[in-house]
Amino acid sequence: MIGAFCAVLVAAVAAVIAMPLSPIASVQARDEPAANDELWQHEKAVALLAIAEADFDRATGKLSNDDYAILRSDYEGRALRAIGELDRLDTLPVVGLAVVPAGFCGHCGVRFKDPDRYCSSCGSARG
Repeated sequence: MIGAFCAVLVAAVAAVIAMPLSPIASVQARDEPAANDELWQHEKAVALLAIAEADFDRATGKLSNDDYAILRSDYEGRALRAIGELDRLDTLPVVGLAVVPAGFCGHCGVRFKDPDRYCSSCGSARG
């Protein structure tokens, strides 16, 4: 009896732990731009905080110069990637029911070139 209860408890804990790793959760995260923005903001903040802590640890002698260089390089890369993704999310044209800036296709969001009368991506007429 106790063995069956333990097995069910272990299975339930394993299911809860594995839930974020499921493909459904990752598809939902990709479909929500606001969630992506929030995740990249968090990644940027964590990386910048880690850089500041590494600077402090090096200044107080808790971190060697070699270890500092490795940590600094890693966290700078993470911060720059997050900043790049945030810039990419901010510069994507909004399509659909929202207002699309002049010079962009209202159907698919591709930028028009000056002489184009039709979208080179979807063929919609320039408005």
